Amino acid sequence: METLFLKVLNMSITATYVILAVLLIRLLLKRAPKKYSYLLWTVVLFRLVCPVSFSSELSIFNINPFDMTSAQKSSDVALSYVPADVGYMEFPRVTVGIPTLNTLVSDSLPAAAPAASVNPLQIWIGLGTMIWCLGVAVLLIYSMVAYIGLRRRIATAVRLDNDIFESDNIRSPFVLGFIKPRIYIPFGLGEQERKYILQHEAYHLKKKDHLIKPIAFLVLSFHWFNPLAWLAFISMAKDMEMSCDEKVLSEIGTVNRKEYCTSLLSFAANRRFPSAGPLAFGETSVRERVMNILRFKAPKRWVAVLSAIACMAVAAACATNPTVNEAPKPKAAEGLYGSYSFEKQVYMNPLSSLYVSEGYKEYYTFTENLLIITDEAGNQRKIAIDYDRTTVDEQEFKQGFMMENMGVPDIASYKERYQYVLTSPSASPVYRLYQLDGEIWLAKIHKDTANILKSEYFWSIFKINKLEGEMPRKATIAGAQGNVDAFLALQKNFDAGYDADTVYNITPEYIKENSEYMIFKYDTSAASFLLYEGEVYPLGEWFGGFGVTSMALADLDSDGRSELYFTYSWGSGLHRSHVAYFSPAAKQIVPLDYTHMNGDMLLTDNHDGSLSLFAAAISSQSGFVNFEIAGTDFILDIVYADGHISLNPVKQE
Repeated sequence: METLFLKVLNMSITATYVILAVLLIRLLLKRAPKKYSYLLWTVVLFRLVCPVSFSSELSIFNINPFDMTSAQKSSDVALSYVPADVGYMEFPRVTVGIPTLNTLVSDSLPAAAPAASVNPLQIWIGLGTMIWCLGVAVLLIYSMVAYIGLRRRIATAVRLDNDIFESDNIRSPFVLGFIKPRIYIPFGLGEQERKYILQHEAYHLKKKDHLIKPIAFLVLSFHWFNPLAWLAFISMAKDMEMSCDEKVLSEIGTVNRKEYCTSLLSFAANRRFPSAGPLAFGETSVRERVMNILRFKAPKRWVAVLSAIACMAVAAACATNPTVNEAPKPKAAEGLYGSYSFEKQVYMNPLSSLYVSEGYKEYYTFTENLLIITDEAGNQRKIAIDYDRTTVDEQEFKQGFMMENMGVPDIASYKERYQYVLTSPSASPVYRLYQLDGEIWLAKIHKDTANILKSEYFWSIFKINKLEGEMPRKATIAGAQGNVDAFLALQKNFDAGYDADTVYNITPEYIKENSEYMIFKYDTSAASFLLYEGEVYPLGEWFGGFGVTSMALADLDSDGRSELYFTYSWGSGLHRSHVAYFSPAAKQIVPLDYTHMNGDMLLTDNHDGSLSLFAAAISSQSGFVNFEIAGTDFILDIVYADGHISLNPVKQE
């Protein structure tokens, strides 16, 4: 229920700005026919009930003083001023879409209380939800009681004609009913007076006002806490009535306006009963209606056209969200792009069993939208990132640690302190980059939902150094026994002709994590195979060579499924290396037309999504399923061009 309350609150904030805009335009259209003002309230209704919309350059939220950057992210279709998890934030932040007010509102929110069982803001939200539910219930019960009471008052009404009834228990006409609406009028009306009133009520029925007003009241019941929503409901009801008045005048002629006004005033005088209530049409601002009738003139054609155009423009501006301009990466972030190596451990969480020394080898490559972490064996992890830069507050930095007095690095001595939030707060783990004067720190944030004191805290901080040259290109083939039985059950009667030819799973970790491919290799024959979706595929030749020597994932054809690229070697007398890939769409091995003689090759993936081939040397070998391979000289790139995957001998920079 709290989630629903926050969604309603977010919609109500957006609707508040739209209501103010409609009220302003309504003043400008004061002399225009009221049907145009009445139509404008549909966009308010839309904003009150629909949390999503599309973006447009016409949106009023694109102009000053609005700044919806915090309320609308690039992929969002809804404006979210109050985040759903605001009650659980250590430092709650909300937005109202106006920068000058954002800080004022956020600073008034209570911070998290680690020692308490729940955060103060959680209590506020819970209490607010209860009060909101109570208000909704009261209004809905009131409307039902009013409806039932009105039904009882008209129980003795007498049919006058078709769906027109007369009653001596009412003093003003109205329409009541949803599926079969009926017009109720008081007894004793004169013939001319009755004619005017029936014309007015008939126009209500034609416009389906008997449905619109109850729907509007239902929506108001959920936004009862917003005073502008009440003002919008009252103003909408006035415009509804006055648009009907103008329709009647256009039919009977303005010469009869005084008689029509007299009939309205007669209903307003000596009322003995309350108005019909929110689900029917009773007297509505008779004074304003009379004044509008007295000054009403049939609009000139150009006035009607301009009014219609103005209404459409306002509706388009108020119903749409602002355009989301992808903010260019800060120039300061561009200076961070490149490859780095581990230098030293700055901090490690006491709960971690890992302690790394200066001999630890790990590499980090930062591109415009990727962090690529490469371990000593050449295994890679690719993480989508952004560069959300803020200055680092010393106290806030300290509060990010599980235990603030144990091994916390001191950043007070650094003059320039910047933090880049690289990954989404919902990601796990979260990565941050710290730029402290000339130093670069890479931090990993651990999420601990079971911890009632701190749901996230620093897990590790490494100081990293930018590489002057290129990052080492290497890979490791390491055999394991995982899923071997499943592979053998499918391969069945393979015989390479060697005794004690044992098969191993050589699938690299990053391929396991990002695909369903499993690669197997025999330790004596070097025969290599792919297991994919229950089928076994041989991976190139193997006799006399090393079999598969390196592997890589890439979706070069952009079909949404990564191909498996691999290098392999064979030939006892004349050593040859080749490159090929497995297409998951065609479910077949596709060789690429290149042969590297008297040597092996290594595949590496590039920042632009292409792959590169390097001449390579194998070392630290203990059989065909356990060795290291390091790239030496560049050979060519594998790219997608002219509708197919091909080899490009010119290296893509």
